[in-house]
Amino acid sequence: MENDYLRDSGIKTLGTRIRRLFERLNGNVTELYRRELDFEQRWFALGMLLADHGPMNSRDATKMLGQSHVAMVQVVRAMEKAGLLERKADNRDARSKILHLTAAGSEKLQQVSALSQIVDQAAEALLREAAPDFLKQLDRLDDALDRLSFAERIEMAFAKEGQNK
Repeated sequence: MENDYLRDSGIKTLGTRIRRLFERLNGNVTELYRRELDFEQRWFALGMLLADHGPMNSRDATKMLGQSHVAMVQVVRAMEKAGLLERKADNRDARSKILHLTAAGSEKLQQVSALSQIVDQAAEALLREAAPDFLKQLDRLDDALDRLSFAERIEMAFAKEGQNK
């Protein structure tokens, strides 16, 4: 990009650049899923998790996907409204509900999986061209944040700055 303020600003705009990259990638996929399958891209991870691992409670799904409880509730409600998912009582814990794909949900996920293979090919081509080690680097960032959250790192920077004054 020519005259790219965010790029020129370096580390100061890291979060905004990551959001912009996400929007550039995700926006196109979201449009494709809506247009071709009447499916919301944000449902993909939970749908595939349930298709691959079977029914589970939302707490386990939230943990396995690394999402917030609020985000999970929104996705579950939307998928339930679309007829793709249903919540059933958990026989082991009356307070908990087990998430199940409906027959329509399983069928839709098969369609999504076929389309996502094409999306995956495009993503692999992009990474080969521009950032072959990107997924490894992303893993390293996730691992580093597991060891010490970004909030903790900010606090450490504040403490260090206080010592330097």
